[in-house]
Order: sequence, then structure tokens, then C-alpha cells
Amino acid sequence: MDLIQLAQADLQAGQTDFPIELGLDGPPPHVERGEREILDRILPELVDRIGPAARLIDAGPFAGLRAALILGQLERPKAVVLVNPDIDPRVLDSVQDRASTAQISVAPPGAQASQWDLPAVGTGASLAVLSAGCLGLLSPSARQAWLTGAHDALKAGDFLLVSLEKSRDGALMEATYLDFGQALVRNALARLGKAQGLEPRIYYDACARQVHFAALVSGSGTPAGRPDQLGRLAAGQLLRFGAARQLDLDDLTAACHDFQLVAHWHSSDGWVTAALLVKK
Repeated sequence: MDLIQLAQADLQAGQTDFPIELGLDGPPPHVERGEREILDRILPELVDRIGPAARLIDAGPFAGLRAALILGQLERPKAVVLVNPDIDPRVLDSVQDRASTAQISVAPPGAQASQWDLPAVGTGASLAVLSAGCLGLLSPSARQAWLTGAHDALKAGDFLLVSLEKSRDGALMEATYLDFGQALVRNALARLGKAQGLEPRIYYDACARQVHFAALVSGSGTPAGRPDQLGRLAAGQLLRFGAARQLDLDDLTAACHDFQLVAHWHSSDGWVTAALLVKK
């Protein structure tokens, strides 16, 4: 059985929790602005640390968005690895335009984050970038896979640059991810038999720093043509699809215990924190 069939079978059995993988088509605008602002500010310091002939790994769901900016500051980059099988071709073109001296490698479809392919080109330092505030939108296992990839690919003295989204304002978080939550619910409904009588729900848990995505059963929950699909659900029940968790520096350093925090910066609006770590 594939994942869709499994989800349908679970629904028929009365299950209400569905760990559907979270993801965005693009980074939220406030995150993209914050990252760009921080990177513009710290690029000279980054180049001083990694050297003009460094290797660059750009990873995560939005790989490539920052690679071109960093490459523009390097005199003779050795290699560029883009760890994202779904990279936007326009982003790849931009990276290629900036990487005249570098060997470019793109992860093939189906590549696992814990199996990054770092070409053995030169002996300079490497910088791995996990950008676009993506970590909090991943499931815990997927998030750990990216960090494991950094651990396995980098050697002692190499650097890891991670951006983290943060906000203490639950209303802003809910508004920011409203469209995403609705799209997630629609995607889930397609997977679960296009059920009727479900409404998207997004709610913010201040204590856990999480935005939850769910669907509320508002009617009988009986889909057209598939009377068996939601027959076990009652009005008022929630189908839980996942949660985006805000991560802070303590979360990051705990997850990256083989790395040491070197420096961190905040965007002027307070939405984004960038952390630079070095592998021990």
C-alpha cells in the first residue's frame, strides 16, 4: 500500500492524526527578507572565516536561494552542492552564473539529506547553509535528517549557517501561515478521498511555540460517493495534520551537539535569527 492508501485505511479505522509532511512552495516573505538582510550584513565576516576558495553546500527545501549571494563574495569557490532535488531551475541558473570556478553538484531526485555528496575538490573550508526558516516546518525526523547530513558531510573546522524563524506573536504566526494551512488541508483531503464537511483550522500554542494545522469536521463528514470514508467521524472532531514549531538557539545547539556556536545575528524586525556554528 502507498501512503495515500494507508492514510485512507487509517481514516476508515477512525484515526484522527495524520503525520503529513509539512512543506511550503516558497519561504514566507518576512523570513526571506530577514535572511537577506542578515546575509548582506554578515557576508564579509563569513568570507573571512571560510576563505576565498571555500566549498559551499546549500541545503534544505529552498536550496539555492542564498548560494548565489555567497558565491558573489568568493574569489574562487571550489565546489557548490545544492541538496534539493526540487530546486527551481531559475535558482540553479543564478548559481551557475556566479560559480565560474566551481564544480556544481545537484542532489538527484530521491536523495536523502543524510547522504549529501560533497565532491572532493580542494582542501579549503566548507560552509553548509540551511536557510529560509525551513527547519521548523519539517517533521522532527526530517529536520534531524538535514542536521545529520551536515554532521556527516562537514569535517572539523567547517561551518554551518542556519536561519531560524521566531515570533512571540501568535496572531501574526496564524495569519502568516493561513494560506499554507488551507493548502495543507486541501492536500490532505485529496489524499483522504476528497472528503466533504471539513474546514481548515490553524491555531497557535504559545507555550510550545507551535502553529498547528488541522481540519474541523463541520458537518456529517460524509464525502460524495464515498459514504464509508468518514462515517466514523462526528461534527466537532479535529483531524490533525501536523505542526510547525519555532526553534531557538538552545534547540539548535542541543540538536547539533558536535558543533559549537560561533556567532548569531537577528534581523531588524526580530523574525529571523541566523546562527553560525563550527564543527568540533
